[in-house]
Amino acid sequence: MGELKSAWEIALEKSKKMGGEEPVSLSSNQRAEIAEIRKIYAAKIAEAEILIQDKEKQEIELDRLRRDRERKIESVHQKAKGK
Repeated sequence: MGELKSAWEIALEKSKKMGGEEPVSLSSNQRAEIAEIRKIYAAKIAEAEILIQDKEKQEIELDRLRRDRERKIESVHQKAKGK
């Protein structure tokens, strides 16, 4: 089974279909860096789901972690573009 795509990757695909810019090619090191980011944040998200009992606080923390993860992945993509 393939890896789940991030919101950023899905948006890029839609953008390409609509005539947007081409997605950047990532080096194997950059792909490994993104995989490591996802791995770390999957653990952080699992930890928050277990430790935070208050549902409202849990959702706030999960949202923060997901945004942080996507920001870091976006940073890797921006480096690949040379920005």
